[in-house]
Amino acid sequence: MGFGIIDGHFHIGAEAARWVDDVTWQSALALMDRLDIERAISANLLIFPYNGCRMEEGLAIDADIYEKSGHRIYTYFGYHPGCIEKSLKVIYDHAADPQCVGIKIHPNNSRVFADDESFRPVWEAARELNLPIMSHTWDTSTYNPGQKYAFTGLFEKYIREYPDVTFIFGHSGGRYNGIRTAVDIGMRYPNACFDIGGDIWPNGFLEELVEKIGADRILYGSDYTMIEQRPMLGVVFGSSISNLDKEKILRHTAARIFFHEE
Repeated sequence: MGFGIIDGHFHIGAEAARWVDDVTWQSALALMDRLDIERAISANLLIFPYNGCRMEEGLAIDADIYEKSGHRIYTYFGYHPGCIEKSLKVIYDHAADPQCVGIKIHPNNSRVFADDESFRPVWEAARELNLPIMSHTWDTSTYNPGQKYAFTGLFEKYIREYPDVTFIFGHSGGRYNGIRTAVDIGMRYPNACFDIGGDIWPNGFLEELVEKIGADRILYGSDYTMIEQRPMLGVVFGSSISNLDKEKILRHTAARIFFHEE
């Protein structure tokens, strides 16, 4: 392969375990090496549980992993609407840290609707600091009712009001109606981008996303350690999109958004 992949949706560090047995940074790096994944951007789960707001602790763990990984595993800041001042202090205090390349929000785990005014401060911070925002997004769900807080349609309010902030639909909206709604929003607002992390692989999903949104607004994500890194790589490599579009999704979109590389 002539380029290194960037994984834009990744979890490592404390409380990361779900389906991967070994959640150490060493194991993650070894897998990245096997798969030609050059860089990954991690959201530390310490900051998102219902009793979250362990921002400094999570960031310290991430900074250590960044150094030990040879500057290959980067991190998202976390923003929790239940502790706004603490979240913002960490973001502003560490804005110049080289491993911090974006902000992650999680309305589902925060139990706050994504269009709530308590999320406005993070959009203001993202605008001021020129950082992208990535959020967990999903369809409404009977088996997981909490997903209602992160339904894709709720994000349109802030996407519209902050056209100079790059927003990333984590999981591209998650399931059928969530994805459809996210795509409709993405077709109206060029600051809306899509990561394909997670278990979203219906036939034709990626081809339609490329057709309607464009590969320059789609980025590869795995949702490791929630799921292995290979499934969504298979979706990209096995799709019928062009090799140029595959390369955009696997590297160039993320390189531009997070690292300002053209």
